[in-house]
Amino acid sequence: MRISMPPELEHGWNLLNEGKLEEAMQVINSFEQLEDRTLEADHYYRNLKAFILLHMGKFQESLKTAEQAYQESKRRNNPLFLIDSITSKFFSSVMLGRLESSREDVILCEKLLESITEESPHEINLRKGYFLVMKAYLIIREGKIDKGIELIKKSLAILENYSVTANMLIGISLSDLGMSYSVKGELDLALDYWKKYLDLLKGTTPITNTMKGVVYNYIGGIYFQRGDLDQAIRYFQKSLEMMEQDTNIITVLFSGLSYDGMIEVLLYKDSLKEAQECLDHFYQYLEKNKEFLGRSPMEMFWYKISKARILASSSRVRDWARAEEILIKILEEKYILSGTRTACMLILCGLYFQEMKTSNNLEILEDIQPLIDKLIEAAEQINSYSQRAQALLLNGKISLLQLNMGDARRYLTEAQRIADSHSLQLLAREISHEHDKLLDQLEGLESFKKKTMTLQERIDMASLGGTLDLIQGRRAVIAPDLVDEEPVMLLILGEGGILLFSYPFSEEVKIEGDLFGGFLSAITSFSDEVFSEGLDRAKFGQYTILMKDIADFSFCYVFKGQTYLAQKKFSVFIEDFQTNDSMMETLKKFDQTSQVIELKDFPFFEGFIKRSFINR
Repeated sequence: MRISMPPELEHGWNLLNEGKLEEAMQVINSFEQLEDRTLEADHYYRNLKAFILLHMGKFQESLKTAEQAYQESKRRNNPLFLIDSITSKFFSSVMLGRLESSREDVILCEKLLESITEESPHEINLRKGYFLVMKAYLIIREGKIDKGIELIKKSLAILENYSVTANMLIGISLSDLGMSYSVKGELDLALDYWKKYLDLLKGTTPITNTMKGVVYNYIGGIYFQRGDLDQAIRYFQKSLEMMEQDTNIITVLFSGLSYDGMIEVLLYKDSLKEAQECLDHFYQYLEKNKEFLGRSPMEMFWYKISKARILASSSRVRDWARAEEILIKILEEKYILSGTRTACMLILCGLYFQEMKTSNNLEILEDIQPLIDKLIEAAEQINSYSQRAQALLLNGKISLLQLNMGDARRYLTEAQRIADSHSLQLLAREISHEHDKLLDQLEGLESFKKKTMTLQERIDMASLGGTLDLIQGRRAVIAPDLVDEEPVMLLILGEGGILLFSYPFSEEVKIEGDLFGGFLSAITSFSDEVFSEGLDRAKFGQYTILMKDIADFSFCYVFKGQTYLAQKKFSVFIEDFQTNDSMMETLKKFDQTSQVIELKDFPFFEGFIKRSFINR
C-alpha cells in the first residue's frame, strides 16, 4: 500500500530502509533545490530528512528538523502531519535521553487521533500504528510488560501493511518484543524477535551498526543465561565489532555493557587471563575515544565495574577488598544509571557471599541485607517487577540461612504475588517451587534449629548460589515441569471458623472421619498465621492448604502435590464465586442460621466445582 508522497521521496525512504544512507541523503539534497515544492511535499521531505539524520547519528540535527516540521504542521492545523512530526521527534528525543518530553508528545498524539474524522482510514491507520509503537515503548519502560506486548502486536498488524515509512518502527517493535520477553524469562521468544529485528537492519549506517551492536549484546546475554558460554562470547564479540565500526557517544557508552558481559562470561569459564586481556582492550578503546567521554577512561563506570568483577574473582582477600572499595565508591556517586547501580550491588552481594563461605562467618549477612533492600528499592523506581521479585526471592533465601522461617515464607509469598500479577509465569513457577520445597523442609528445619547447624548445611539447604546466578543474569529461570495436583477437599468456613460447606473430591475423605477432622483442626491452627502474616499456603502432613478470605468467609482448598497450578485454579474459582450473586446470597443465608450447606441446597454447585478444579 502507498501513502501520498512525491515518488522521489518514496524512493528516498526505500534507500533508507536498504541502509543506503548516502544515496538517500542525495535524494534530500536534490529535493531541497526544487523551487515549486508543495506544502505537503515539504512535510514529507522534512520527515524523511529527520529520519536520515537519526540514522546518521546526528540526533540534535534530527530533532531540530522534526521540530521544524512539527511547528509547520501545527500552524496549518494538520493532525496527520503533526503525528508524523511527533513520531520523528519522539525517537530523536529518545536517543538524546529526553523521555519526559516524549511522554507529552504521545499524549498529544492520542488526542489528535481521537479528533480526526474526515481523513481516509488508510492514512489514519498508519498514524495509529505510529502511536501504538511510541506508547508501547514508554509503558514497557514503566514495567507494564504485558500491556506493552499487546500494543506492539497491534502496531505490527497495522504497520506490516505499509512498506515505505514503517520499516524503522517495525524494527523498534521487534526490539521491544525481544526486550519484553527477556524480562518475562521467555528466552526462546526473546531470541526469535531479536533475530527478526537483525534481519531488518540493512546496510552499515551508524545507527544500524549501533543497533546491531545492541542486539548482539542482548543475544549474548540470552545465551549466557542458557549456559551456552561459547555462543555468548561469540555474540558479545560481534557486538563489540559493531560498536567499533562507527564510533559515537551511544556506541562508546553502550560498549561498556558488551565488554562487561564478555568479561563476566570469561570469568564464569575460569578464564581469568582472557578476562584481564579483555579489560585491557576495553581501556584502549576508551582511551582512543576519550573525546566522547568528558573524563578519563579510568573514571568510566563500566570500566571500573569490570575491573572490580575481575578483582572479586581472585582467590586473594586483598583483591576482594580492592573490589569492594571500587564498588562502594561507585555507589556513592550521585549521578549513575540504575543499571550501573544494580550491577554494582549484585557484584557486592556475590562478593560478600563468597567471603561468608570462606570465613564461615554468618554475620556477613548483615552486609548483604542492606544491598538487597536497595535492590528492591531500585527495582521499584524503574518498575522492574522481575528484578523486584528476584530480589525478594533472594531475601527469602537469606532468611532461610538465618533459620527465620516466618520471614522466608513472607518474602516468597510477596515475590510470588508480584510475579503472578505481572505475568512472569516462569519466575512465578520457580518461586512457587521454592516455597513448596521450604514447606516440605519445615518440619526437619525445626528439628535442625534445636541442634547446631553448620553454615555449609544452611547454604546447601538455601541453594543461595543458584538464586544469585539467576538475579545476576547468569542463568535462565529454571521452572519445574508442571504437574496437576490431586484435589482432596474444598471447605468454606463462616465467621469464627464454623463449617458451612465441605466437598471431598474422593470417597477416601468421606470415609475417613479422622482425616476430615484433621483438616478442620489444621485449618483452624494455620488460619491465624496465614491471614495475619499475608501467606498463601500452609502444610499439613502430606497435604497443602490454600486459604482465601472473602467478606466474612474463609475458602480453603486441600490438595496433594505442586501448588502452582492448584493456586491458579483456586484463584479462578474464588473470582467466579464472587461474581455469582446467587451463590454468595445462598452462602450468607446459611451463615446466618449456622447451617451446613449440602449439595442438594446448591444443585449446580458440584458442576461448578468440577469445572474449576478437575475439568480445566
